[in-house]
Amino acid sequence: MTAVYQQADVRFLYPENWSLDNREESGSPWSVSVHSPSEAFWSLTVHDGTLGLEELATETLQAVEQEYQESFFESMRAKEEIAGCSAVGYDLNFFYFDFLVTAKLRIFRMGRVNCVVLYQAEDRDFKELNRVFQAITFSLFTDGELG
Repeated sequence: MTAVYQQADVRFLYPENWSLDNREESGSPWSVSVHSPSEAFWSLTVHDGTLGLEELATETLQAVEQEYQESFFESMRAKEEIAGCSAVGYDLNFFYFDFLVTAKLRIFRMGRVNCVVLYQAEDRDFKELNRVFQAITFSLFTDGELG
């Protein structure tokens, strides 16, 4: 089954057995995330749209690198079309404790806002969960009303 997140103009679908972490903060940026039973997660951060996508991608990458600075960290530039919308970002690999983690960082514009989507899972689980992550992201476009 599928659960639905909806707050203001943001709506997306996610697996009902995943837990929701809704950081209800006023202002910008604000974020929400969903977490799988295996500790994988998908997160959305909504920015007011004042920064360019490339600048936002660079700043977000630097923040992620800082968080995992004690481990091997690899990033590769990526561009992707999501439901007809151009997204920029990075494909990431890094070690966290003894686990290899694979992540994708995608930044795109929806209406008047910029969205940062970050999702990650342990490498051995990522291939299976990537379809779920992509479906959650796609649902922003098909079910959401951002902007």
